[in-house]
Amino acid sequence: MARTRFYGWKLMIAFWAIMILNFAFPTFGTSVVNTYMAKAMHLSRKELGLAYSVFSLIAGLSAPLVAKSIYKFGIRLTLVVGALLASCGAFMMALFVHTVLQAIVVFGIVVGAGVGMAGSVGTQVGAARWFHKKRARAMSLLLTSSGIGGFIAVPSLNEIIARLGGNWRAAWWCMAAMSLAAALIAAFFVKDSPAQMGQFPDGETAADVAASSAAPVVEASVFKTTEDWTLGEALRTPTVWLLIATYLGFFMGFFIYIAHGVSHLEGLGYTPGAAAKSISVLMISSMIGQFAVGTLGDRIESRFISAVAVCLYGAGTLLAIHAVEPVAMYSYAILMGTGFSAAFTCFQTILGNYYGTKVYPALLGVTMPIGTIFGAVGPVAAGYIYDRYHTYSYAFEGVAAICFASAVLYLFAKPPARRIRGT
Repeated sequence: MARTRFYGWKLMIAFWAIMILNFAFPTFGTSVVNTYMAKAMHLSRKELGLAYSVFSLIAGLSAPLVAKSIYKFGIRLTLVVGALLASCGAFMMALFVHTVLQAIVVFGIVVGAGVGMAGSVGTQVGAARWFHKKRARAMSLLLTSSGIGGFIAVPSLNEIIARLGGNWRAAWWCMAAMSLAAALIAAFFVKDSPAQMGQFPDGETAADVAASSAAPVVEASVFKTTEDWTLGEALRTPTVWLLIATYLGFFMGFFIYIAHGVSHLEGLGYTPGAAAKSISVLMISSMIGQFAVGTLGDRIESRFISAVAVCLYGAGTLLAIHAVEPVAMYSYAILMGTGFSAAFTCFQTILGNYYGTKVYPALLGVTMPIGTIFGAVGPVAAGYIYDRYHTYSYAFEGVAAICFASAVLYLFAKPPARRIRGT
């Protein structure tokens, strides 16, 4: 019989497209869309940050329900329903939103829930199921969708709004169509696991798996557990909580910048178009971090890569405070984009490597909401600081300090030893 071509890489293309259409555009593109909306609706910086914080919270806090949906209904149906929900929310933003409360409900809750359901959790679980030996490479390639999507989303949506005389609702019409397209891609192309197609992870054959099991055990340079952890066992390890604590730096800092970055640069004298370009540079620079993880993540422990990454993000945040020259503006964007993407990709990879694929959806369902709460506090806090002190400097300096402290935490986040109760 002819060997069936491995579907995993084709599936990654489908996941990649879904991430761009239903995750990157609503998450990163709204950094410029909401700035126009805030001006049109006369919102304060705190109100602007609040709308994005609610969106971030709902997208993250939905992770336990997303994990449960994946277990019960599968990845494909979860992605389809989520993308349709995000599309409905985008249509509502374009048609009905006229107050900050409406923006919080529709953008924050409806779109946030849709992005959460058809965003990173389902696609990352799929990548972890389809790849074992090449997991870091697959995960980093998948997450390039965020950088490329953000690079495209910010200037393209800004151009649409500018050409239509500041009509920010036009951008939501575009995002509604994109989420609808994501739902169709999920419905026709997503497969839940290799077993569903009679295949094995990484494209191996049954003979490859048998030979690998019979071969002598060789110590790998990167730890990847062969055990099936339970959620309770994983949550009793200090490593999980050390990793979650690092969200306070790079993750919260990224949320702050997406919500307030354009406003910060306008305060330094840049036009909305120039500010949007800097966000695009930040997003495309994320590919540097993802390429590094894809190249090194299966050879060097991801926690060491993460320690370097959060330091890069912290340095970029400090440089952003006084980025009055274009060189400084693009330099900090490159540092922040590289640092964030590498740290985030490593976080997802570490969870799969340390605790296995069986518990991975549930573990994401716990860690992502906690991290999202940390992250979502950032935009509101930064908006409050600005409204009181008329500067983002204090918020950015705090983020940088936490990032440098996070680098130390990564050094202590060693692979855990499984301890079963009663032993």
